[in-house]
Amino acid sequence: MIRMTLLSLLAVCAVVLSACGSPAPAAEPTIAPQPATPEPTQAAAPQQDPAPAPPADGPAQVVITLADNTIRSDTTSFKAGGAYTFIITNNGRHEHNFNISPPVEVAGGYSEARSQALLAVDETQIPPGTTASVDFTFPAESAGSDLEFNCLIRRHYEDGMRLDIIVTS
Repeated sequence: MIRMTLLSLLAVCAVVLSACGSPAPAAEPTIAPQPATPEPTQAAAPQQDPAPAPPADGPAQVVITLADNTIRSDTTSFKAGGAYTFIITNNGRHEHNFNISPPVEVAGGYSEARSQALLAVDETQIPPGTTASVDFTFPAESAGSDLEFNCLIRRHYEDGMRLDIIVTS
């Protein structure tokens, strides 16, 4: 039932976006809602080691935690062509979205960053207290690009909801 609702919501969003003349995002996320997990009491430092290679039996999992004014990830280095499953939890009190895009300053503004996003997960898919699972493969041309995880809600972004990432070939 939940999957049907989410699929219907994705279809409606796609129709609205195409009717507005906006380009479709490069990747359409597959969302699987899950119960929220509590935010750890001690923040783990982002991994700066070489990008994890996806396991032979499936995509590598990356844990993303959204909270009011922060984005945390258990890794920030990725391989172009690598398949990843992002487990995104909104531990904040407010709605947040999750994007992989150029920084707003590099893209030229918020709408430009949204239109250049490699992955965009709308705030309706991860309301406060929920977790979503999104499968994503970094395209080859993303290697070496200036990219970040971010919440592109203006005030949220300005208050620090962004995290630089590295994509290598």
